[in-house]
Amino acid sequence: MNTPPPDATFVPVDALQSWLGDLFTAVPVPADHATLIAELMVDTDLRGVTSHGVVQVERYVRGWQEGRMNREPRIEVLREGPATAALNGDGGLGYIVAAQGMEMAIERAETLGVGVVTTTYHDHIGSAGKYVRMALRRGHIGVGLSGRSAAPEYNPAGTIMGSIQGSPPFCVGVPSGPDQPPFILDMATNVPWDADAFTRMPQIYLKAIGIAHVANMFSGTLGGQMLPDFDRRNITFAGADQSGFFMALQIDRFTDPTAFLAEMNHLMQQVGDLEPLPGFDFADLPGGPEWRREAEYRERGIPIGADTLATLTGLGHELGVNAPW
Repeated sequence: MNTPPPDATFVPVDALQSWLGDLFTAVPVPADHATLIAELMVDTDLRGVTSHGVVQVERYVRGWQEGRMNREPRIEVLREGPATAALNGDGGLGYIVAAQGMEMAIERAETLGVGVVTTTYHDHIGSAGKYVRMALRRGHIGVGLSGRSAAPEYNPAGTIMGSIQGSPPFCVGVPSGPDQPPFILDMATNVPWDADAFTRMPQIYLKAIGIAHVANMFSGTLGGQMLPDFDRRNITFAGADQSGFFMALQIDRFTDPTAFLAEMNHLMQQVGDLEPLPGFDFADLPGGPEWRREAEYRERGIPIGADTLATLTGLGHELGVNAPW
């Protein structure tokens, strides 16, 4: 689980986002891409998902510098239908094509009630939750998955960790009423291997394996990553070996939205009234803890650990972008 670093410096949200945009522009990547990546990355850290926030900055910068990612991807529509689309990320960082994919899914949902978009041939999308929150902000149910295709095999021995393709992200978000946080199940799909735990509760590992492979099938395989143009053995940009699946559902095509939100509000409240599990301060469904963190961090600033802060400072010196801390 993500926890705030104990040696954190709290950096103001606007200052951090502006600095990240300047840093990525200095790499250089296109200014509009730099701004979007910075916004999405800060959105992740605001939720307390430290594993997929600014801790990833050096990875991305080196990926561009070393040619593992395309600095200037041109997104291509591979297939398109009234409610669907399939996108080629052109070897770039996944943030760009994933954000476009979810926006296209939302537009289709607002016209037809549902929109589904796959993406392929791109690098990391970060956490899936930030794309699902795009749908939530427009009042829709959102789904975001990411993964790889099954061929060639990445790590056959890794099945006990969840999937032969690692730990695909899996996120489902459902709007709630005004008094409660939206439900957001935003998770990795692997379970760290423990032989004793498997003996006691094998179902935990079996469910994780199933969920992980669903993410890979809906993103990597449905996205066409096994096709010759996107096969990891053939691609120009070696880091661009990931795919995505993004869906938006408009609630009023299924039921009365006022009643739906009232029911969600009631559900979230009922759970909140329960006695917390051992070691927890609150009883929550997924999304509650992150909702509180976001409110705190918007006021206090985003906590960044000492090692990550030193890395960011060093990158700023290297690229000539002075840090605001």
